[in-house]
Amino acid sequence: MSDPLNPTPQHSQTTARAARRAARREKRRSRTRRQRWTRRVIGGVSAVVLLAVAAAGVGWWYINYRLGQVTRIHVQKGVLAATPAKPGAPFNVMLVGSDTRSFVHTHSQSVAFGNTSTYGGQRSDVLIIARFVPATKQIYLLSIPRDLWVHIPGHVQYISGMNRINASFNEGPGLLIKTVKQDFGISISHFAEVNFPGFERMVTSVGGIRIDFPMKLRDYYSGLSIQHTGCQLISGGMALAYVRSRHLYYYRNGQWNYDGMSDWSRILRQDVFFHALLAQVKANFTNPLAMNNLLTAAVHNLAFDSTLTNSDLVHLALEFRSTTGADIHNEVLPTIPTVINGMDVLLPAMRYDRPMIRKFLSEGTGRHPGAPKAASTSSGHSTSTTSGDSASSGTSPSTTSPPSTTTTTTTTPPANVVFDTQSEPWNGTPC
Repeated sequence: MSDPLNPTPQHSQTTARAARRAARREKRRSRTRRQRWTRRVIGGVSAVVLLAVAAAGVGWWYINYRLGQVTRIHVQKGVLAATPAKPGAPFNVMLVGSDTRSFVHTHSQSVAFGNTSTYGGQRSDVLIIARFVPATKQIYLLSIPRDLWVHIPGHVQYISGMNRINASFNEGPGLLIKTVKQDFGISISHFAEVNFPGFERMVTSVGGIRIDFPMKLRDYYSGLSIQHTGCQLISGGMALAYVRSRHLYYYRNGQWNYDGMSDWSRILRQDVFFHALLAQVKANFTNPLAMNNLLTAAVHNLAFDSTLTNSDLVHLALEFRSTTGADIHNEVLPTIPTVINGMDVLLPAMRYDRPMIRKFLSEGTGRHPGAPKAASTSSGHSTSTTSGDSASSGTSPSTTSPPSTTTTTTTTPPANVVFDTQSEPWNGTPC
């Protein structure tokens, strides 16, 4: 019998082997526990990643599906300029507010907008060239008045030749794009169109827009009625009436005063509208319901050229998602009001239009040629140009090209050219 107090060498070896086996078993159990924990961590992270990917996939599927519902307009090949392939390069998008009444189906709509029997076809009620500069996240807007008297190319009966620029849209965006390229040298890469209901529904989708009105406003033609002053929320219908107003009255000094500037004043209101809408969209950016409502309103009331893909739209939205009102810059082509063949029209003031367009097209290129400024006035609307400007006599020109500008005799503008830089506080500001 072995003595436990005096183990034999064989017993010592057995005990050592048992200890080693126990140590190995503990090591395996420890390794197994670590492996199990590692697998759990990896599995958890993988699950989160997969869920994120799945959510993104569903989001992209939904966005792609909704954008697929947007009306696409085919523009004749060669009319649109190619979008620059260089990352960050600027490009131009034509934004048109169509005055088509094809959506009118009820009596209330007919009262508010008229109908196809009184307003046949379509014209560009709003015409803006937007220059997007991805490198700086800036957007430059050049508004072209709808009644601008220009040469429309082609051989379209009652349209081509000298005519208001908005008439060219009756044939679709192709002829309008050609007209802007021919008369002003502005190439267009993409086209977007919104109709009257589109304005209204997009505003409604984000709960209205906020504008601070220092004075009461009214326009019997568009239905605008602002009965209180101060910062206030206006609905989609009232916002549309505000954007459309061309016969505005404002209440000041105890009486109603006529604005009298028609499209010039309306363009200023459109600028206020776009800034107010952008602010409201940003305020609702984290509200999925509001954003879905906005997307729904947009896809049913917007139209894009067929070359602008869903991926392009999403990329554009992501690229300019940080844009604020301070990053949007608006100018309006100077014009000369006159009457031609009994029609109130606006002639291009090419001496000022050309440098303004050159500056507009230089944005994002590193070149910034200066543009002449309008003479400042103490009150009212600034109306000015240099003597010798084309069409300053108020007669119809044979073309839109100005005469030689080498005989300028004064820098004091006479009072027949309108620069849309006048102060109109009654139009309000976003708040």
